[in-house]
Amino acid sequence: MAVIDRFVSLFGVPEFVVLHMDRFVSEGEMGLVVGLNGEKCSVSEIVARLDCSFEDAQVLLDACYDKHIVHREELDGELVYFGADFYELLDYVCKFDESYPLFDEDLRKALDQWCYQVYAGKMNSYLDSLINKEVVDRAPEQFLLIEDLDQVLESVSDIRVVPCNCRKLASHCVKPTETCLSFNDSITDRTFGRSLTKEEAKELVKAAHKKGLMHQVNSDWRTKGPTYICNCCSCCCYPLRLAQEKRTKGVFPVSQILVQRDDSKCLHCGACAKRCNFGAFYIGEVEVMVKGKRRSKVEFDPTKCWGCGICEEACPAKAISVIER
Repeated sequence: MAVIDRFVSLFGVPEFVVLHMDRFVSEGEMGLVVGLNGEKCSVSEIVARLDCSFEDAQVLLDACYDKHIVHREELDGELVYFGADFYELLDYVCKFDESYPLFDEDLRKALDQWCYQVYAGKMNSYLDSLINKEVVDRAPEQFLLIEDLDQVLESVSDIRVVPCNCRKLASHCVKPTETCLSFNDSITDRTFGRSLTKEEAKELVKAAHKKGLMHQVNSDWRTKGPTYICNCCSCCCYPLRLAQEKRTKGVFPVSQILVQRDDSKCLHCGACAKRCNFGAFYIGEVEVMVKGKRRSKVEFDPTKCWGCGICEEACPAKAISVIER
């Protein structure tokens, strides 16, 4: 079996990517994965399998570890390396590979569709457990109100921002992509990105808020501390795309608020409809008179509201309010 064929099998490469393999991995990187052969190997074992020097093997391993081509762990007091897969490599590529934006549109769309399906497959049992109120190994996401921003960020010490892999892959909107924040122990030697001060992080989230992105945090952040803030849209971000598909409103992500509108104050300007990610606020067919001007009536369907809360601040008439559930 040719090296590339063996690599495709070991690394879980989708068929449509095979013709574009050189955009993702080098011959040396493929050779390393094939040499590992699905096993955990020490550096000395890798040197023997690849017939190279220790120094050359270590350089290759470090580069492949950074790119999520291989993983490493300590076993019996020694570092061992083992192969990752294409799904994990793609996460790195779409975030940090400078050549990624040059991918042609058909390839990007195929990558997004494939990656989303893999993500959904990994998440389905977890979501089923949440729906059935079973014990899960991590708390689900929760919508974060902008007024809670300071409390969250003041409670952490280390902050790192990285590009959003979902929006880099999907590209369904033009909202900013450098928006995913990791904190404290969730920052690893492969998180990369940029370190931020608390003030820089606050400004980043406020800027994302102005662009219409929703904010999510681990729902146990008040008791166990925040591990991340994701600034999301509903058209690109995988968790919200899957949540809509699986109809997990209120369960994943969690919301602790209800949105209300005072119709007597509404100016029917449409600002809320432009910001709403779920169509809860929308431009209706009926026209109304507002201060002597005819406008299309802005309707509100609370059954479509997911409780993200980003509509409240957008309303110039203060007709929208949120209350705790």
